[in-house]
Amino acid sequence: MDVSRVIFFTDDVNKLSEFYRTCFGLGNVGDASEEWTELSAGGCNIAFHKIDEHSHLRDGWIKIVFGSKDVVTDKMRLERLGAQMAEVVEFGDIHLCDGQDPDGNWFQISSRGM
Repeated sequence: MDVSRVIFFTDDVNKLSEFYRTCFGLGNVGDASEEWTELSAGGCNIAFHKIDEHSHLRDGWIKIVFGSKDVVTDKMRLERLGAQMAEVVEFGDIHLCDGQDPDGNWFQISSRGM
């Protein structure tokens, strides 16, 4: 699997995404909003995801996302290899599944953009 995006969790999507657009010349991928903005960064995208500033249940400040054409099959393969995986979540045609590496760092496999 290739890295498809890195997600930054932030309480100010506009401010953080504007910094990366201005400083690094990155362009929008799709529509930008106060909840989610994705920028093209060459080999993978950088996304900014709104997080409630009072939330104690966030899953980290940064998450690496691997593109997957079949999230369910890749989830099962990763579990066989010892990865701790959550349940697959569906948002329309997009399937997502979070996992943790041995140090507890979060990652995701996602069909978004595949």
